[in-house]
Amino acid sequence: MNLSKLSPIEKSTAGMLLMAAIFNGVVSSLYQTQDIIARKALHAADWQLMLMMMIWPVANFFSIWWGRLFEKSCHKSRYFVVVGIFGRLTLIYAIWLTTMNEYLVLLGIMFGFNSLLIPAQNSIYQKNINSTHRAKIYGYTISLGMLISIGFTFFAGRLLDSQENMYRLILVLTGICGFISCVFLALVKIQEPICPQVRVKPKFRDVLADPIHRTLKLLKENKQFAAFERSYSIYGMGFIMMTPIIPIYLVDVLKLSYTTNFLAKGIISQVGLLFLSPYIGKIHDRLHPFRFISVSFGILFLYPILILLSSQLLQYHVLSVAIVFVAYLVFGIAMAAVNISWNMSSIYFAGAEDAAMYQSVHVTMTGIRGLIAPVLGLLLMKFIGITAVFVVAAGFLFWASLISYRDHKKLEPALPIA
Repeated sequence: MNLSKLSPIEKSTAGMLLMAAIFNGVVSSLYQTQDIIARKALHAADWQLMLMMMIWPVANFFSIWWGRLFEKSCHKSRYFVVVGIFGRLTLIYAIWLTTMNEYLVLLGIMFGFNSLLIPAQNSIYQKNINSTHRAKIYGYTISLGMLISIGFTFFAGRLLDSQENMYRLILVLTGICGFISCVFLALVKIQEPICPQVRVKPKFRDVLADPIHRTLKLLKENKQFAAFERSYSIYGMGFIMMTPIIPIYLVDVLKLSYTTNFLAKGIISQVGLLFLSPYIGKIHDRLHPFRFISVSFGILFLYPILILLSSQLLQYHVLSVAIVFVAYLVFGIAMAAVNISWNMSSIYFAGAEDAAMYQSVHVTMTGIRGLIAPVLGLLLMKFIGITAVFVVAAGFLFWASLISYRDHKKLEPALPIA
């Protein structure tokens, strides 16, 4: 990263974001391994896995209210501290964790507060970093975070294979590191107008209703953003419906150890994020979001196809596992792009408006599809078979890629050449 091209504010902000990314890398490790811990250590039932995979998207449903509060607040740093205390340090309770239901509650609290963190971070990037290298800086923070995540995931896998009950220590360390990450974000001074001394206190009814009205108005008036959300909803159905099924396939069907599971899900799947995020971030800054996500979803389409192929070669165990590793390599490359788009594209559509509310709408839409997709995945597995899940998921991803390409072709005459 060429620091000479950054302003003093950008340098200071980038430094804090990179420090936050170091500690958030440990939290990212949990995102990739939480389901394996649930299935192997806590013996989660199929329905509990389904509920666990619904927690993150459903918790995101409340993001429009979090985003509205953050947008109107004159003391934005306090929100990062709140997330750090209630959304991260609560994982210390894992010292006493013994049941899957307790684990579900902990994850629910963590992801509930995480739905505030996402739009809040977007506001930092929009207000403090110029658009010409915004996604590139974000890419560097992702790469640094993934480097830590990969190292911690490998350590966790080896530790759990030797002593399974150490998952409690892993969760506690995750909570402490997550809190430190939020502290660094709270230290960023967001560049925005000074708040007025006299402020009108909104009515409670307006606080509840205004974000809903704002969301509907935003989607109605900003047609491109609404089309972008439609494409992401189609992609999300395919992606989320696989999430409760993957740990069942890896643990019950392939019978992989912690180390092998974590190597696939937590290390190989992160290679793309580690090495490609800065480069892909640079590409994202140059391309229209529709063109970018069309390619991203198209690459991700290969992930369920490869898992499907693996499931047809179970009699050749080594080959089947090798194909899963290739699937996660492809997954990592695709998700390096999807991750940047998911976090940065809302800023493009927001224009001069506050990106926090746009990202809140984007995150909330995840909650809507999160209510449907995991249930669909589990029903397909129960009544048709596990391979049906990957076939239908691949169909959704292919559809999302095609419709995004069509949207870009519609806009192409009015767009500058990338």
